[in-house]
Amino acid sequence: MADPGKGAGDTKRCTSGEVGIVVTGRSVVLRRRSWSIIFGTAAVGLGTGMFAAVLKVSSMSGFRTGWQGIPAYLLIAGLIGRIVNCKVVMRDGVLTVVNPLRTHTVAKAVIESAAAGDDGGLEVALSGGRSVAVFAYGGSFIDHFRGTSGAAAATINRWLRTGPEPDGASVDVAVSWTRCRPADLSVLGGVLTAGGGALWMALTGG
Repeated sequence: MADPGKGAGDTKRCTSGEVGIVVTGRSVVLRRRSWSIIFGTAAVGLGTGMFAAVLKVSSMSGFRTGWQGIPAYLLIAGLIGRIVNCKVVMRDGVLTVVNPLRTHTVAKAVIESAAAGDDGGLEVALSGGRSVAVFAYGGSFIDHFRGTSGAAAATINRWLRTGPEPDGASVDVAVSWTRCRPADLSVLGGVLTAGGGALWMALTGG
């Protein structure tokens, strides 16, 4: 396993059971490996099924009805993209928790520890009794057999003990909207398709 306290000039990938660890430069990224496989397969399968459904409905009832499956798929694909995008990033004196809707940027100085809860979900404990839940390692059936959240917590705790000393001048905790361009473009495409389709139907007497 790569040492989170050391940088690397090249991108390296290593694993600890189900935990995927990617080291790029001075960054260490933790994400659940199976999610990319499961949700990627779901997106492709759903897309194939939706395409077939659109063709079938269009052949039976016309495209005025069949097209409605397109924006539905784009919206679902956007949701899947936001889930797959979830991860934990450790870089220098900052830990970033990327959740589906919110991204938490936490200074190393205020992090006390990381641990898996009774439900298998990973949480990062902060000073003052605060905590940040990590969606990427939320409790799941897999955790009971593979210990993914525990392995991720061990990696974070090792990072806390190594590397540069925390900078007390760093921003305590910052919360921002999670940016995920592929997912956002998919949702935007779904909204525009739905709006354009509704307008087309209205103008053509649908």
